[in-house]
Parts: sequence; C-alpha cells; structure tokens
Amino acid sequence: MKYRPGGGTVYTVVLEATAERHGGSSPLLGTIFKESKMKQTTFENIYNKERFVLQGKPYKKFIDGIEFIKLTKEGSMREIFVRRDYLKKVNS
Repeated sequence: MKYRPGGGTVYTVVLEATAERHGGSSPLLGTIFKESKMKQTTFENIYNKERFVLQGKPYKKFIDGIEFIKLTKEGSMREIFVRRDYLKKVNS
C-alpha cells in the first residue's frame, strides 16, 4: 500500500501467470494453449504443374456445383481457390 502526497491510497496488485505450452491453461488469463501439429499436404495442378500446400483441414467452397479448395501457393504466402478436379496429391 502506498500513500500519495495529494491524499488517497493507491493499491498495487501484481499478478503473475504461467501456462505450459503443450496442453495447459492459465487460470488467471482463462486461455487454453494446445500444441497442434498440422498435417501438410502438397498438391500439383495437372495442367500447368504449379504446386500448392494445404495446412490442416481443407476449406472447401462449391461454386456452380464445382468444388474449390483454398490452398497456399508453394514458396509464398498467397492463398487461392483451386478446382479440386484439377489437382493431384504428390508426396514431397
């Protein structure tokens, strides 16, 4: 407890919280940390041989009855939708 020259009392509270990174929670912050290992899958466009990477579960969208998947272009951060029937899965 500290006293101010102008009067009144200032209370100082220090809270310290730690959470384990691999599956713990911080009771003070209410945050849950989970270690998740995303599966990486590589696809190749069958027409122009461009390669795309999928991290985790695919985000799918149907436009006019055609399935599109949101993928990241290999070697960049650019995300695009590619027709599912234009892709083949490659091992690399």
